[in-house]
This record gives sequence, structure tokens and C-alpha cells, in this order.
Amino acid sequence: MRKKRLEIINFVNLSDEKYRKILEYRNQEYVRTVSNSPEPITVKQHEAYREALKKRDKFFAFLITCDGEDYAVINLKKLDDGSFYLGYYLTDELYKFEGGGVAVHNCMMYICDRLKIKLISYDIKPENSRVFRVGQGGEHIAVSSNSEALHHLVRLYGYDDERVKNSKSAKLFNKIYEIKESDFS
Repeated sequence: MRKKRLEIINFVNLSDEKYRKILEYRNQEYVRTVSNSPEPITVKQHEAYREALKKRDKFFAFLITCDGEDYAVINLKKLDDGSFYLGYYLTDELYKFEGGGVAVHNCMMYICDRLKIKLISYDIKPENSRVFRVGQGGEHIAVSSNSEALHHLVRLYGYDDERVKNSKSAKLFNKIYEIKESDFS
């Protein structure tokens, strides 16, 4: 069986046309429903985000393609406590039925390892029952909740750590996908 090829592309390396397409993906209703900001993002906000990404200090964002087709977006924001807040979404809602969570989880682990990110935080809203379980790739340090979501802080294992490589998620991922070496610059 031929493996599906995933490529991880830094947003700063996207063409203007492809970056505009990201805005369309982000503003889909199913993405906004589980986002921290459920309102549509404006073109002005999207362009301001692109400028912030170019500084490469606080914000990082990546487009994941699968066999050349846009598949998912992963973004990270550095927080004051040194952790990175993680967000992701699939570009097509139907990808969640094709192992999208497995692909995104393993790409996230790969990205964090390459960027030397050790601590991540994320929120899980009740409406997002299919969210990937990031904790499979690390040790939960703290979990808290408010009326909107559960907040997790996780110390990640390395991408090559045996606990990650031997996880059910990684084993499935390695049967289906391969990551094309990506340029993070």
C-alpha cells in the first residue's frame, strides 16, 4: 500500500493566493464552532496575522497538505509562561472520518520537536468531541476548566521518544502516512 504523503508548509512560505485560501478554511462554520473566536476573521485581521508570523518569535502556523491537497492547519502562539497555545483544524470537515486526528496529532508532534517546543497548552470545548488527545504525546502538568472549555498544559515527549513511537496513534500514522521533510524557515 502506498503511503499518503504529508507536507508541512510554514505560512510565511505560502503564496498570496494560498494564504487567502487559509482565510476561507478558517471561516467555515464547523471550524468557527470549536474555535476560541467563533466570529469570522476579516481580511485585515488575516493580513495582520501574516505580518506577526513573519517575526517568527511569538506566532507559528503551518499548512499540512496530503498528497498535494490542503488538509489541515496547525498554529502555535507563545504564551507568557513559556508554553505554546496550540490550535488546529482540518480544511474539510469530512477529513475527520479519514484519520484526520491521527495525521494532525503526529504532524503537531513533529512540528513541536523541530521547533524545540516542550510545553503546549490547548482548550477542548464540549462541542469538539473528536478533538485529538494531545496528552498521548506528553505528560499532563495541569488541567483546569471554566464554563467554556477544559484547559490542558502538557509537557511533550520528543518525536523520537519510545513512548511516542510505540503509541497506537504513531503506529497507525506510520502505516498510512509519511512526512515529507519540510522547510521550517
